[in-house]
Amino acid sequence: MHRPTSLVVQISGTGKLGREEALMANMAHELGVPVIEATEKQLERRKINLDKDAVAVGSVPFVRSALGQLGICLPMHTPYPPELEGILHRRVAKVRSLREAKAMLEIRGRLFIKPADGWKRFTGFVAEFGDDYRFSGASSSKPVWVSDPVHFVSEWRAYVVEGDVREVRYADHGGDRDREPDLSVITAAVATLTAAARGPNGYVIDFGVLENGETALIEMNDGFSFGAYDGVKPSTYWDVTVNRWQELTSQIKRD
Repeated sequence: MHRPTSLVVQISGTGKLGREEALMANMAHELGVPVIEATEKQLERRKINLDKDAVAVGSVPFVRSALGQLGICLPMHTPYPPELEGILHRRVAKVRSLREAKAMLEIRGRLFIKPADGWKRFTGFVAEFGDDYRFSGASSSKPVWVSDPVHFVSEWRAYVVEGDVREVRYADHGGDRDREPDLSVITAAVATLTAAARGPNGYVIDFGVLENGETALIEMNDGFSFGAYDGVKPSTYWDVTVNRWQELTSQIKRD
């Protein structure tokens, strides 16, 4: 990992930084890296020109626009690596369309459904009816992931840099913080991904504790546009983000 020439961070229309963007900007100031603020529209319209050794931080559309300037597409999103199927502890399948998933819903009654062709076109949720308002605007022809609903009594996020689990932090959106995951399951999962060359240089991977105490994979997320849970060190968030960005842009010829 080399030091970025600048950090381009997304700001809202009112000029405010989000939590993660502020965290990265503060780290950049500490490291002496210049910070450039930009809205999503400014980046999309190329009002801000990205230096090839800069790092962009923001929403998925913001990162997409930044990479697009450099002639790079977003990588494929693989939330359920096949190598980790054994620790899902539930049935998970990719189906050809939301329409097909809704037909399955009529038979199975309840399903967790999330988009499979891109980056969170709608937030995944447990559906009971095909006309649920949360599907509003979603294309019926796009592929989705479906899985059996399970109850996680607590949820956790591992921050991974070059195959090393830097931190595991509690996802503070409900649940029992005292129900901690089996760290050996997490480290073994990361080691499996590393051995199979499936893990990017920076990523986060979420696990949940089931009611029976088992630790199950929730999903894996790429090392950009991800949440910084309470307690995570700014240096860890920086390392995950910068390592992944530089991996994505490594194909660019540098002077």
